[in-house]
Amino acid sequence: MPTPCSPGAQHLPRALSPGSDVTGGWQAAGSSQRGPMSIPSKWKIAQHWDASPRRSDFAPHLLLDEPCCFACGWFSERWSQATPQASWQRANLDRAHIIPRSLGGPDDASNLLLLCRPCHQESPDWIDPEQMARWIATRGERSSRELETFMAWLAAAEKAPDFKDALASVVAEEGATERVAELLQGLLDRAGTHFGIGFSQGTRVAVLQTAADEITRRVQQAGCEANEPRSVDIQN
Repeated sequence: MPTPCSPGAQHLPRALSPGSDVTGGWQAAGSSQRGPMSIPSKWKIAQHWDASPRRSDFAPHLLLDEPCCFACGWFSERWSQATPQASWQRANLDRAHIIPRSLGGPDDASNLLLLCRPCHQESPDWIDPEQMARWIATRGERSSRELETFMAWLAAAEKAPDFKDALASVVAEEGATERVAELLQGLLDRAGTHFGIGFSQGTRVAVLQTAADEITRRVQQAGCEANEPRSVDIQN
């Protein structure tokens, strides 16, 4: 590893120099001096970047009392807990290294960001931290988890037109909303999920199509029962 005075030192990116705010003073390139260190909690990482002068570069969406992805702002209402610390710990966000561990990046808060899974998967694995900052600057915003789920179900309904027709056939009935919701929940309880994804879009379409078939069957059954002749017992 070149020292600050060695011929190779001038080729190191500025952010990787000793004393860098981003790397916490680690010389990441080719470093073999990694010491034992437990990875910081999500709350500690959030606190670090909340106070960092580079916050706007590496955590532009950060609000300490509302957990979200540092890069795109994605969040979920389900993460809300009694305290900000508990909310951050509950948040479904990945700890992402600015400088990858494989390139010598340390496991301390100054080298860690909290990212949603898509951002983590698409973020650069590069030795220069400024490339991460540039990538974050180009990242578009994501809506909340709840809104994304709602929009996904709307898109699924477009691919299951029979569901809309079946729903229209019962929507005026008393208690129809509750019965359809119960039917959908029962079908979801029987559905499988993809690891790290939850319900796939294909699964949503299958659930809605199956619900449409069941609603149609019940409507037809009710119609048949209503049209069945009933015997009348006439007593003189």
